[in-house]
Amino acid sequence: MKIVFIEPRSSGANVYSKIPMPLLGPVYLGTILRDRGHEVVIHHEDFHAPDYSRLDADLVCISILTATAPRGYEIADSFPREKVIIGGVHASLMPEEALLHARQVVVGEAEEVIADIVEGKNREPIVRGRPVENLDALPFPDFTLVNGFRSRIPIVPVSTSRGCPFDCSFCSVTKIFGRRYRFRSAENVMAELTARGKQKYFFCDDNFTANPARTRTLLTMIEEAGIRGWICQIRCEVARDKELLDAMARAGCRIVCIGFESVNQKTLSSYGKRQSVSQIVHAIRSIHRKGILIHGMFVLGGEDDNAKTVWDTVRFALREKLDTLQISILTPFPGTRVYELLEAQKRIFTKDWTLYDGHHIVFTPKLLSAKELQVAVLKAYMRYYSLTRTFFSLLRCRFRDVFFRFMGFMILRKWRAHNRRMSWIADA
Repeated sequence: MKIVFIEPRSSGANVYSKIPMPLLGPVYLGTILRDRGHEVVIHHEDFHAPDYSRLDADLVCISILTATAPRGYEIADSFPREKVIIGGVHASLMPEEALLHARQVVVGEAEEVIADIVEGKNREPIVRGRPVENLDALPFPDFTLVNGFRSRIPIVPVSTSRGCPFDCSFCSVTKIFGRRYRFRSAENVMAELTARGKQKYFFCDDNFTANPARTRTLLTMIEEAGIRGWICQIRCEVARDKELLDAMARAGCRIVCIGFESVNQKTLSSYGKRQSVSQIVHAIRSIHRKGILIHGMFVLGGEDDNAKTVWDTVRFALREKLDTLQISILTPFPGTRVYELLEAQKRIFTKDWTLYDGHHIVFTPKLLSAKELQVAVLKAYMRYYSLTRTFFSLLRCRFRDVFFRFMGFMILRKWRAHNRRMSWIADA
């Protein structure tokens, strides 16, 4: 059977448009089906957008995020409905909506049900996936199935765990993967890395160091293999474990991505983050002392945030010398507690899913207007990624900073041009 997986393109400019990586879900599923004898091709529209009118496929499987859902539905509607299966985060949160465009919708993890769906053994309109208990049993995802992979993907994503026990009010991860951690063994992860060779890796777990003992074992293996320059996502508490932080540095960790979320303690509490501003500062300084770069991520627009919070955030980022900054506007993704609260209060003013990307305001904040928050965040970004700061970094021969700041400046420039239709963008 000829099976095509499609990952729709993102709707606007963002950092991921500069460093594109395919979602792991379609690659895992494609690999499973390939191993069962099916002919599989994966199209990631940020790499390669085929002519769908000429696409030869028995089945079309589309994976959608909330922001890419409208594009995914557009693609689905270009095929006969009986050929289309839709899955992914947004489909898992809004299965009835997705079912309007497909014969079947998969909710949650699909690895253990995809073969039955494709081969006609499960014909339920909405198929509930099952959590994969033994992650080591999964095949290593074959990225060569992705059209254009070899020439377009500079960093290879690797997942070593699933689930998250934390319950941040704005996060949809636990709706998909649950609140219980499941881990691949260090040996299994290392076998995948060894098979791939010395490439740049992004460990896309929500918390790479969630199991410190397993992580230490894996770090030792990575160090011995000479794999350097990798990236991961962690939480602030890693700074409390000096030995683990030392091991990350020795093993060649180049960048950590950390969801600090806010410099407003009230907002941290309302988000359900179990950390303080002082712990954030301690983490940044401890990690920097090890020579590891930090991509700091913040979410603005909580019930206790105002315009001052936005500027406090960018001043904090500059003072603590965060290497790159990501400021997301609070986004009420369907199924999250934030969505339920704002929907009940009738404060969500648009269901245009293309705007649900963390860069657009889609609800009425409590302490400032939607326009004020949108403009403040954009201006804060422009201050952090200004050409002036880029120039001074160049004068100091800090070429790494020059690269990141100029890339940020270009993304902002493209984003503003793309969003001229939003009347208040001109005010920024």
